[in-house]
Amino acid sequence: MRRTCALMLLIVLLTAGTAQAVSSRGGAMLRSALLPGWGQMHLGHGTRGLVFMSLDLVTWTGVGLSYLEGTFKRDDYTWLAMSEAGISVDGLSGDFLDDLSDFDSSMEYNDYIHRLARYYYPDDPEAQRDYYESHAKYGDESWDWSSDAARAQFASRLQDSREWFRRSLYIAAFALVNRAVSVIDASLLDETAPGIYTSLSFPERRDFSSFRFSIGARF
Repeated sequence: MRRTCALMLLIVLLTAGTAQAVSSRGGAMLRSALLPGWGQMHLGHGTRGLVFMSLDLVTWTGVGLSYLEGTFKRDDYTWLAMSEAGISVDGLSGDFLDDLSDFDSSMEYNDYIHRLARYYYPDDPEAQRDYYESHAKYGDESWDWSSDAARAQFASRLQDSREWFRRSLYIAAFALVNRAVSVIDASLLDETAPGIYTSLSFPERRDFSSFRFSIGARF
């Protein structure tokens, strides 16, 4: 009877310990999902958590700065189009902006479209006319650059703006990857539960240029 009671007590303690470990691990994963590094700090790995938090701060700062720079460049080429070419680019497609940067005027562009129509439909005047009317630019979509320098500056600002916006997306993707890695790392850090564990430390506390990373299994 005593042996049975002792065995039951042992099973209860092991079950409670496992549940507590799972709860602790789940809480750390949730914290890291909300803020990379928080779960690591919750489990007592302050340096490790600080690394993830610092990466998160740096990446989202990079996202904000890149997007802001892209917005500034967009304002620049918007102003150039209005002041130097007489056209508002608000709501225009990327292809239209490319044409705006490639041709000195909508008249030159329309001549190019006319040549394309004759090339695509050499023996069909009606098809040529339909193609021309569907691609030519008139009215609010017409433009005339004041100089080649202004058009070149517009093209440069347009390219810069696109590049900065693209960088903001790439950096944001890295921030999401950092968050996912932090969640996975937190799930492996609970030292009270069996399974795979990892360890990150800095041998020289005054020199963070070197670190030691180890991985193992606990049974």
